[in-house]
Amino acid sequence: MKNIIIEDLNHYTKNGDVFSKFKCALTSHSFHMVVLYRLGVILSISPFIGGIFRVIIEYLIRIIFSSDISLKSNIGPGLMIVHGHDIVIGGDVVVGRYFKIFNGVTLGNKYTESDKNQQPTIGDNVVISTGAKVLGNIKIGDRVVIGANSVVLRSFDADCIIGGIPARILKKNQADAERI
Repeated sequence: MKNIIIEDLNHYTKNGDVFSKFKCALTSHSFHMVVLYRLGVILSISPFIGGIFRVIIEYLIRIIFSSDISLKSNIGPGLMIVHGHDIVIGGDVVVGRYFKIFNGVTLGNKYTESDKNQQPTIGDNVVISTGAKVLGNIKIGDRVVIGANSVVLRSFDADCIIGGIPARILKKNQADAERI
């Protein structure tokens, strides 16, 4: 867990100096939410006691950060939450490494009446901008940027910028997508 949190912190402080890391660890409410999520995932591993910890920590995330992030979700190292409020991440969501997510984003089910959880799988080095909704059993490739307020209802390959309602490819260019 220590290494994952260090990778998360390194994603927040790209210049890497000790003062920046200390300041971020001490004052960034968004980084505090990431640490709380990581701690909750670790504590919820044991069968019975873990369930109690999961409920308590998910509740704390809801109350303190106004977000609903399931500790059952699988989010890789390098998680960066920007303006950590109003974020919803479902329990079956899988996210790769170096993921940047802004406020108001939802990653969840497309059909709320379905008994099955059908939630997205997100690749590495993906940015999801403010207010975007990524719904259903879809895959988002590596190095994709999802524009603000987009509604993503289908899968997209790597190295593109997508946006709109419903989302479509706005630019497919390796150089633009790598600026993440």
